[in-house]
Amino acid sequence: MIKCFELNSQFYKDGIEFENFSEIKNHLKHANEELHKFPVEAILLIINEFSKKIALNKEILRAEGVPFLCFYFKKVNMEKQVTLNLGDMKYLDNFLEVEKGKFMKAQGRGIVCHWTAGNVPTLGIYSVIESLLCKNANILRVPENSITIVYELLKLLDDIAIELEGITYSSKVLLRNIVLIYFNSENHKLNSKMSLAADARVIWGGKEAVDSISLLPKKTTCKDLVFGPKYSFAVFHKSAIKSLYFEKYLEKLVMDIITFNQMACSSPQVVFIEKTNLSINEIGETLSKVFEKVLKRYKSFTIEEAIAAKIINKRGEYLLSLDKMIYKSKGLEYTILINSEKCLEEPIFGRTIFLKEVDNILEAVALVTNKVQTIGIASEDVEKTIKFAEKVTAHGVDRVTNIGHMNYYDSPWDGSLIISELVRWCSLNIK
Repeated sequence: MIKCFELNSQFYKDGIEFENFSEIKNHLKHANEELHKFPVEAILLIINEFSKKIALNKEILRAEGVPFLCFYFKKVNMEKQVTLNLGDMKYLDNFLEVEKGKFMKAQGRGIVCHWTAGNVPTLGIYSVIESLLCKNANILRVPENSITIVYELLKLLDDIAIELEGITYSSKVLLRNIVLIYFNSENHKLNSKMSLAADARVIWGGKEAVDSISLLPKKTTCKDLVFGPKYSFAVFHKSAIKSLYFEKYLEKLVMDIITFNQMACSSPQVVFIEKTNLSINEIGETLSKVFEKVLKRYKSFTIEEAIAAKIINKRGEYLLSLDKMIYKSKGLEYTILINSEKCLEEPIFGRTIFLKEVDNILEAVALVTNKVQTIGIASEDVEKTIKFAEKVTAHGVDRVTNIGHMNYYDSPWDGSLIISELVRWCSLNIK
């Protein structure tokens, strides 16, 4: 059974039930005709107001990942994203002449179905909003543990009205192009029906979920955007270690580690430290002090039993080893593990970070595969940073960003310009 929590701009806290997607698709078909009458400027203005409502809601801002939504959905940023993806926002409204007698327009793909992962509940909101900008209708299937936060966020999109060139546009039309649902992820029949309803599929999740959904039957014309399991790490160039701002860099690293409890694909699991006069153990000790300082401001911490067991076992291994070093909190709030193996360690999660000393951060290039999504870098040497980025991206990395920004959603993401993937480029020739 499909449990629906938002349909046709109406919210249902306890959900209403449907056996299949027929009625849902009918609602979306009519709603999408309304959305196509909206100029993209009106959609951007509504999304901008949405960002303001999020920023003013203290309760929802406590949820992990939500504060960044306020920035990302600002009009100035969304305009930048659309231009980056399409070249010109006007392609979403009109046929533009690209050469004499030839015109092009970016049309929405139709119904976009989103399957979201449980580790970062806000990711589905990003892809839905970007899909709305392309004037698509959307079915958003979220895990059970994400329903509340996504439901509360979508409620903030309600009751927004903006005026543009004397015409009033309502956010209810945007909401009518979103359906928020849940059904058991193991229900193959409903997953298949949802897949067959899609003109584009956006899949967020781990390997098992991605493989399962990717193999579902779909239209031959359906476009897939798959954001599967990835690995991320960080590097510290000696220019950052020797700088006056070294501890600030470490504070930013800690924020990258504690955000999403290190469960996001963009969370660092290992840090490679370029050799300086500071020993790796001294850096580990300093990082421990920074953790203690930062965690005074971020006291809320929950940990799954299985992850807690992994941390305890790994701590035991390091405490008993003569060639390894460990710095840790009294409880399980953080763990710093130091060894000399040049490798990408299996993630432990739960704020567990591995430190490794290297002669040159370029040594990390040999470890890169296309499974590595993000590398956070602390460096004050721009030339070295660009050289490093050229090397690692050639080996498969999608993103290199400043330490402290590893978990910021950005475009491109996982090597994809999402907005450009959610449109069809249509041509008109009248020579």
